Amino acid sequence: MIDTTQTSDVIPVMLSGQALTSLRESGYTLSTAIGEVVDNSIEANANRIQILMEETTKGRKKTIDRVIVIDDGVGMDDNILQHYLQLGYSTRFMSDKTIGKFGIGAKLAGLSVGERIDVWSRVAGDDRIRHVEFDLQDARSAENRGEQVGIYPPDDKPLPAHLEPCFPEGTGTLLMWSKIDRASNGRGQSTPDALRLELQKELSRMFREFLYGGIKIEVDTVRLFPHDPTFLRAGSWADHVLTREVARVQGLVRDADLPDDHFAGHVFFNEWVAVDGTDHKVRVVITLAPREVVRRSGVGGDSLAKNLRIPDNEGMISFMRLNREISYTIVPKLFPGGIKTPDRYIGFEVHFDPTLDRMMGVRNVKRGAEPSDELRRTLRTVAERWIPNARAELQSIWGEMAREEAKESGEHAPINKALTDADRSLPKGRVKETVSEEQQLDLLSELARDAGKRSEEERAAYVDKVKEMPFVIETVDFPGTNMFEITHVNGQSLIRLNSRHRFYKEMYAPLRALSQQDPTTVTTQQAADTARRAAEAITLLLVAYARAEAQHPDPAEHYGDLRQWWGNLTDRLLFKVKDVLD
Repeated sequence: MIDTTQTSDVIPVMLSGQALTSLRESGYTLSTAIGEVVDNSIEANANRIQILMEETTKGRKKTIDRVIVIDDGVGMDDNILQHYLQLGYSTRFMSDKTIGKFGIGAKLAGLSVGERIDVWSRVAGDDRIRHVEFDLQDARSAENRGEQVGIYPPDDKPLPAHLEPCFPEGTGTLLMWSKIDRASNGRGQSTPDALRLELQKELSRMFREFLYGGIKIEVDTVRLFPHDPTFLRAGSWADHVLTREVARVQGLVRDADLPDDHFAGHVFFNEWVAVDGTDHKVRVVITLAPREVVRRSGVGGDSLAKNLRIPDNEGMISFMRLNREISYTIVPKLFPGGIKTPDRYIGFEVHFDPTLDRMMGVRNVKRGAEPSDELRRTLRTVAERWIPNARAELQSIWGEMAREEAKESGEHAPINKALTDADRSLPKGRVKETVSEEQQLDLLSELARDAGKRSEEERAAYVDKVKEMPFVIETVDFPGTNMFEITHVNGQSLIRLNSRHRFYKEMYAPLRALSQQDPTTVTTQQAADTARRAAEAITLLLVAYARAEAQHPDPAEHYGDLRQWWGNLTDRLLFKVKDVLD
């Protein structure tokens, strides 16, 4: 037994300055660090939370100099304010009913970013704004001198003059991190502007439920919209973007005072499920993005998709603890058959309360979750049941869109467009015969009619669309055994592919149909049969060409250049044009 009367040789359990310096390596990003402070503001019943990032210039680079978080919550009295900066202190210590419970997050978060923390706070019934501070540099110096390291009682140190207008008129708290040495080095993704954008994106997703509920969070005066990967919450970032995109496409001028339209996701599953082998439950949500987001195959990485943050969502699962996202991550081997690129359109949320923290692998800094084996099995069971349905619906939407586009634009529209891009670096034709512009437009109008454009308006729109294209290929119906017909006109090659020809019916059409089918519905036998016939057809195409050449007495002399050009251009086009068909 330890003799507690002998205290002369007792040493501190922790060297505060050195320990806190070590604990700075907690793996926080700027977004997750600020998220810890926002948690405290929400627990303090704040309705408005402002985040300000002040810049400075080091050398020629701009960096973040100070981070300020201001809320209009209930504030902290002197006792709580002094303890606020004490590691391990929390008025909600180990509570299962609050966002915070460990008394560690906000302190470590601040010190992971900078070496000084200042806090000003005012409570109801007190006109004074009280202040406390902690400076890690000063703490190390004091420790080296053998002095006690601690947090002094609150004082009346005034707010920085430029921040006085920002402090709420009533109760509230202002926190400031300074001596920042970790968040920003002025390069790449650490520039102030890049950090602001990242902060807006991350906080709007972490706190989407609170933003949806009406709590205001601002980053340098930019009000955040809830970023919802499930597309269920109205008033989201996606609603904001899509409302303006639809207006732009329709050529409308939208009244800025009107509320945004809601583009709802398709819900496949939204239920509480029992965790395998336990008495606990979690709520699992699986959705598919709306049609306005899904659009058509191949656009999941374009500018609109990036603005909607769709690529970030591929295979990600959002773990929501008391409505606050604590992890947005990939859980290995959860998506059936592995994660596929189209899965970026699938929203996957798991909701739980703090009683499941241990099962969820929640850390004391509320960053990340590592589900237990029991929970993984439960989530895998749900995913195996509903993810294939979401994938099938996605393919159905894409197939429908492809059919509509084919009907509107023509079967070969993607190839025609791709050939226009490829033609810039190809040798140009040497056809001498030219026609007037009026005659060229007549020929194009005739092609439009052959391609099924019946009305004058349809033909005019078609002509306007293709008149600058170097190649235009269309499937048309004409009698005879010609596989195709070509018209060369003013630098254009107009190609009519005969839908009556056996080559089209037995090779091209089946291959095109196979390429548009949902891969999960195609049998191995179907794919093998179609591929086998295609290989036969291509071989026979070459044989037929050889025999056609043989109809001339001197084929090498007459067709030698044609063979060379054909082979050369085929090689180049195969290199330049790839994966353009839906």
